[in-house]
Amino acid sequence: MNADELAAAALTLARGFAAGGTLWVVAPRHPAHGHHVAVEFVHPVIVGKRALPARCVDPVDLTALRGPVDMVLVIGEDGPDDPTVRIGADDPIEWVLAYHLLWELTHVVFEHPGLLVDDLPPATSEPTGFLYPFIEGDERDASGLLADLATSAQAKAAESRALRAATLAACADQIDACATALRAGTRLFTFGNGGSAADAEAAAELFRPRPAVSLVADPAVLTALANDVGFELVFARQLIAYAAPGDVAMGFSTSGDSPNVLRALTEAKRGGLITVGFAGYDGGLMAAGGAVDHCFVVRSDSVHRIQEAQAALVNEIWRTTSDDGS
Repeated sequence: MNADELAAAALTLARGFAAGGTLWVVAPRHPAHGHHVAVEFVHPVIVGKRALPARCVDPVDLTALRGPVDMVLVIGEDGPDDPTVRIGADDPIEWVLAYHLLWELTHVVFEHPGLLVDDLPPATSEPTGFLYPFIEGDERDASGLLADLATSAQAKAAESRALRAATLAACADQIDACATALRAGTRLFTFGNGGSAADAEAAAELFRPRPAVSLVADPAVLTALANDVGFELVFARQLIAYAAPGDVAMGFSTSGDSPNVLRALTEAKRGGLITVGFAGYDGGLMAAGGAVDHCFVVRSDSVHRIQEAQAALVNEIWRTTSDDGS
C-alpha cells in the first residue's frame, strides 16, 4: 500500500470503529500476520490509546461473523474479493510495516472526532463527539488530514527502512554465525508475547519445512501452564518437555526484559540448546544475561520499528541459512 492508500484506509477504519464495527482479519496463508494485526488493535502498544475490536478469522467463518458496519482486512491475495482493506505487497516485511502504520494512523483520526461521523448512518452520527470533545470537534473536511496522514506514513516508512538497513549491516557477522549454528541445529522452537508471539509464529512458518515449532501455537498447553505453574514458565516448561540438546530456542522481546522469554532462554542454555534472541532498545536483560548465544539488538525506542527490523533480521537469517541449498 502506498502512503495515500494507507491514509484513506485509516480514515475508513476509524469511521467503522466509531460506528461500532469490528475489524475481521483474513490471512489464510499467513495466520501469524493476521494474529499480529489483531494484537495491534486490541492491545495498543501506546498507553492511553483505545482498545479496538479486531480478530483474525478463517474465511469460511467470515459470512456468519460480519455485521453491517464491520470491516475486513485481507493480508495476501487470498480471501474475499471485497475487503475493506487489502495488504497485498509481495514482501511480508512490508506487510508488517503496513499494518503497523495503519494502526498508528487510525488512532490519529480519532483525534479528529468531527471526521468520524461523515458518511455514517444517521443513527450513529451523534455519539462520537464524546471521544475527544475538545479537539477539532466540528471538523468536516478530511482532505487536509489525509494529506498529513500520507506525509506521516511516508516519513515513518523511510525511518523503518533506514533502521532495517542499518541493523542488517551492523549484524552481518552475527547473521552469518547464527545461520551456521541453525544449519547444525535439529529443531527450532520459537516464542514471545503479544506482537512478538505473532513474530515467533511467523518465524516458525518461515523456517519450515525444517522442523520448527511455535510455543505460542497450542492454547491448551499455554493456558494450562499459565494457570497452574505461572505465566513466567509457559515457554521454559515447554522446552523441558519438547526440546533436546542441539535444538534451537529463538525468543522475541522488544524490550529484552520479558520474564518468560528470559526464563526460557536460560532453561534452553542449561539444556544444551542453541539460543537466539531478538531485542530492542539497548537489548535489556537479554543482551546482558549471558544465556543467548546469538543476540540481535535493534537500536530503537519504537516498538513498531523494532518489530519491523526484527522481521528483516529473521528473514535474512533464514535466507542465509538456506544458502546451503537445503
